[in-house]
Formats: sequence, structure tokens, C-alpha cells
Amino acid sequence: MEYKTNDNFRIRNVCLFFIAFLPATKIFLLPSVLVKVAGSDMWISSVINVALDALTLICALVLWQRYKGRDYYDILTLNIGKVGAKIVYALFFIYFFIKAYTLVNEQKLYVERTLYENTTNFFTFLPFFFFCGYIASKKLFVLGRLADIMFLCTVIGLVILYALAFSNTDFGAVLPVGVNGAGKIVKGAFSSFNWFGDAVYLFFLMGRIPPEKKAYAKLVPSYFAAGIFPVLCMLMFYGIFSSVAARQEFALTEIAKYSVAINNIGRFDYIAIFALLFSGSVAMCLPLYFATECIVKITGIEKKIYVSMGVSAAMFLLILLMHEHYASALSVSISSMAVFYMVMSNVVPLLSLFLRKGEKDEQKDRG
Repeated sequence: MEYKTNDNFRIRNVCLFFIAFLPATKIFLLPSVLVKVAGSDMWISSVINVALDALTLICALVLWQRYKGRDYYDILTLNIGKVGAKIVYALFFIYFFIKAYTLVNEQKLYVERTLYENTTNFFTFLPFFFFCGYIASKKLFVLGRLADIMFLCTVIGLVILYALAFSNTDFGAVLPVGVNGAGKIVKGAFSSFNWFGDAVYLFFLMGRIPPEKKAYAKLVPSYFAAGIFPVLCMLMFYGIFSSVAARQEFALTEIAKYSVAINNIGRFDYIAIFALLFSGSVAMCLPLYFATECIVKITGIEKKIYVSMGVSAAMFLLILLMHEHYASALSVSISSMAVFYMVMSNVVPLLSLFLRKGEKDEQKDRG
């Protein structure tokens, strides 16, 4: 099979993609959500979700090796027909679109509440939606180039924040492990499905990444490296605030501000925060990028820019209409909607392992 070589996306790009964008969406609101459910065991809930995502990643890699050269839509079409493939992609569109709602909203609220002295107008965040529509209209290699740059922003930003927070962290606060009970730990993992599930992106990169030797050995460690950052954030967040952690809304600006260096020099931690916001601005675009890909596959529309701008406009309208009801929407997202997130990010990828039609043809092509 022919790869879409014009995408110019390689295994190296996927590795940097993981590190650049996956941690950036899990350090704003997620810690405060998790601590209210799992308490000091919030980090275990994160570990569970990282492990589940690793399983999804392995499922994607197995399917990728089985159908080298075919994208996920073609694989589905071979096995369940065009109608079935369109239904699956429609469900993934809904999944990515709803996932984006929470991620975009929380960073919007973060910027409005922490970076502005006065109350901002709702339309202050409007340029982001044009930016998002533009990114979603581009070929995959653009994400690769952005990952090359932004993985440094993410790593440097997180290292600075964690270094500043380390001296004030009491890691003993999370002991004894499991004190809140298995029920709350599992509930914490369940409540945070919307922030995880990033490994499913790899299904939509199939057919666009040429095979390389030792791909597993590169991708799996890179994914776990990206997963370590949010787990460490949970540990340090609770280690610093302990019993009052639930009162802290945004962990990003809270975990470092009590550092001695901050008290002596000033809030230079904002350098790290802006670096992470820079990475986060693209990380928020990813669900809408893949939502756009789903619509393009379903409809066959060739002008991707029209679809991407339409998807971004729909997200803007949803956030505008739900502006006064964000708390209720978040509550639904971490409770009843979590089942849908789990099915799309973990169950569907697992079921994809049973797709085998056309496998022999691929083996003949490789032979």
C-alpha cells in the first residue's frame, strides 16, 4: 500500500507529538477535579488512565502493523462496510467534539481568571477559534513541525514549575497509598476519562506513518514519558496543599507560587506558564483537528478549510450558549458522559483488534 508521504510524518514526530501535547491538557483543571473524588489517591487514578491509554496505544500499533499502508477508515470499510465505517467515524466526531469542549473551556477560564486584572469580554478568546480552524485545515506535517518546537516548551515549562514546587512538596502526604479505598480510586479514573484517551489519536494517524524498525521501542517509552508528567503533577499538587487541595481551582499557577525563589525574585514562574499555554493552545486544537478529519471522511468534502472553520464555529457557539452553565456541563462530563468517553477511547480500540478482513492482501503486498 502507498503511504501518504506528502504528510511527511514519521515515528519521531509521533514521539514528540506525545510529549509536546499530551501533558499540556492535564495540568489546568484536572487536579482539582480528581482531588475532590479520590483525595490523596488522585495520582493512582491518573496511573490507571495512563495504563488504559497505553493499552489503547498497543491496540493501535497492532492494527497498524497488521494493515500497513491503510488508514483506519479503510480498515473499517473492509470489515464492516462503508455505512459501518461512517457510523464509527460519526461517533468519533461526537467524541472529539465533546472532548474539545471541556479542554477549550478550562483553558479559556484559566486565561480569563488568572491573566487579566479586570473581567474580560467573552469575545476575548475569539481569535483562538480562528487559529483552531486554521490548524485543523492543515496537513498532518504541520502538527509534526509544531511538535518539534513545542515539546521543548512543554518540557521546559513543566521542569521549571516542578523544580520550583519540589522543595514545598510533602510526598508523605499521599501515604498510606490506597487509604481512600478502591472505589474512590476507580471513580477518580472514571471521572477523568475526558482528559485522557489521547492514544486514540494514533488510530487516525494510520496509513500516514511509514514503517520503521523498532517503532514499538520508540513509541511506547515516549508515551509513558508523556504520562509521567501529569502523574507527577497530581503527586506534587496534593503534597503541597493536602487537605486544602480541593479549594485550589487551577493547579498550574498554584503549585509553584510558594517557592522561596518566587518570594525573593518574583513571579518568574509565569515564563513556564506561558510556555505551557503556548503548547496548550495547540493541544486544545487536536480534538477539533481529528473531528474535522472525521467529517471529511464521512462527507468526502475536498475543501478541508470549510469543514475546519465550520467545526470551530460550532464549538464557539456551543461555548457561547453554555457560557452560564459550564459548571453543570462539567458535572455531566465527569459523570454520565464518562461511559461514552471510555467506550470510544478504550473499548472501540480494543474491539478493533478483531478486524482482520484484508489482512492477507496486506501480507501479499508486503511479500
